[in-house]
Amino acid sequence: MKRKATKRKPIPLVPPAIRSRKKARQIVTTFHKLEKEADEVSSSTAPDKQARLERLERELDEMGGRQAYQSASLLSVSFHNTSKWVTKQLAGKMGLRPANGEPPLRVLEVGAINTRLLDVPWLDVRAIDLKSQHPRIEERDFFSLEPAGEYDVVSSSMVINCVPTAKGRHEMLVGYRSHLRNGGHLFLVLPLLCLTKSTRTTRESFLETLSRIGFMVVAKKETPKVAFFCLRNTRLEARDVQVGGSSLATKEGGTRGAGAAKGTSRKRNRGANDFAVSP
Repeated sequence: MKRKATKRKPIPLVPPAIRSRKKARQIVTTFHKLEKEADEVSSSTAPDKQARLERLERELDEMGGRQAYQSASLLSVSFHNTSKWVTKQLAGKMGLRPANGEPPLRVLEVGAINTRLLDVPWLDVRAIDLKSQHPRIEERDFFSLEPAGEYDVVSSSMVINCVPTAKGRHEMLVGYRSHLRNGGHLFLVLPLLCLTKSTRTTRESFLETLSRIGFMVVAKKETPKVAFFCLRNTRLEARDVQVGGSSLATKEGGTRGAGAAKGTSRKRNRGANDFAVSP
């Protein structure tokens, strides 16, 4: 009896859509780990530099490359609708939605992976991303932009945690402020684990860093996975601010209050990270 030939499934030209949040988190973590290592290798003078870079590129390809990373990011963002929170804050509690006939609010969206803010009629949005996946999103490195204090709003969702160094994250926050007009607002979204599981940062020290740079917290909220901040660019210069009666800073520099130090000197626990922001 002749066996019926089985059809082989075609090999997909692009990675399949990611549906698991756990897998999405793994892909995002692996991607940033490989990117960070590649940056370090690129700036080194090691004799095996080229071989190491080729190995990292192969590992990146094996996980699905940048397209898999973008797909994982899209899934993650679908569970925390930053654009909805931004427009709700602006139009609702803050009362900043322009009236009919008034010019739209000028917005810089950093790390844009969808067009939700671009589709809001009372916002004039410039959306940028390092690897744009949409023709309306400009492919641009934020650090290459010349700040002019021209925007009413800067929106940054799951971007600062992707910057590999504490100094780079600090420069990004300072850059956000430089792009805002006085009184403008930064909507900042990052993984909650950056503030609760870091060996170098706490909620208190992060808030102090924001205050030193020149931001005042207008609104904030937390979900089990994500921290949301709405911050106003104040006219005050960067300054020392006492938080809760204690001087707080990241572990790598300055002093800490007793509350900020809790857990930082203990054995590294599961899920711990080294997220920090410092000049």
